[in-house]
Amino acid sequence: MDAFERFWAAYPRKVGKGVARRAFAQALRVTTVETMLTALQWQRHQDQWVKAGGQFIPHPSTWLHQERWADEPTRLPVLSDATTRTYRAIFGDGDVH
Repeated sequence: MDAFERFWAAYPRKVGKGVARRAFAQALRVTTVETMLTALQWQRHQDQWVKAGGQFIPHPSTWLHQERWADEPTRLPVLSDATTRTYRAIFGDGDVH
């Protein structure tokens, strides 16, 4: 699997693949796919990404253009049962923390 496909598989919002592929190529000039994947691991748990059924997850091209892999995590919230169910509906049955 090439680097972009690894990113695409990990990114929870699957929209604009062609634009995301171009943004990914540009992003690789300043970071690595490993850095991106590490950021996605904790970002998937952030309140912004799990509330409202994942409505506020940025498009992948936006995430790449804004260098969101460089964001810093906020304190992990204590998730309500409803939020946990929403998280699992979006991302599967893995650990929510």
